[in-house]
Amino acid sequence: MKTIQVTPLFEDVGFCKNVFQSVSKPYYYCNRDIVDGTWYTSTPDDFENESRIRKDVAIEVLWNGSVIALDGNGDFAGKKPFVPFCNFHEELIRSFHAEHPSLKDYNAMKQKLLSLPGGEEYADPSSCQDNWLYHLDFGNEKEQVVGTASRMDSQYSILAVEYQHKPTGFVFTNYRLRLTEMPPLSASNDLLLYDWQEE
Repeated sequence: MKTIQVTPLFEDVGFCKNVFQSVSKPYYYCNRDIVDGTWYTSTPDDFENESRIRKDVAIEVLWNGSVIALDGNGDFAGKKPFVPFCNFHEELIRSFHAEHPSLKDYNAMKQKLLSLPGGEEYADPSSCQDNWLYHLDFGNEKEQVVGTASRMDSQYSILAVEYQHKPTGFVFTNYRLRLTEMPPLSASNDLLLYDWQEE
């Protein structure tokens, strides 16, 4: 069986694919379908699928010099499929919500905000309904690690981040995800789960 080595380049959720670049030069590219896991060769300019990669090719996915997945279109010993971030993210949201069923989803959060004095402007159908995201008291948020998760040898912290919405004074907790190695208050991914104290 032939083995090729690639490294992740980017994830394109809109076109349901992960794009990879070969480790060796001259560079070539591969796509992995997010939905069914099929691997394709890829065009170098617009990363379109070309042809399905043969079943006798094993694909080693390297990240920071380590093999994080051994994947391909065939079945073989030691196969460890690549896990797209979007699939990991969605599964984490489901499992974390199942563990904490009292948490509210995005729609409940928005409805709560719209019901508060000062939140009416976000109910105007001619305005951007999600403008509230930009009116938080950034720089004064408080975060706490409340759990961990792992994806292909990478460790993540699940965060409870307390924000205040400046126009209404509403204080709430937003649950988020960040690589454990990243510093506090650095960029994180939203789990779209929320909590707050009812008065």
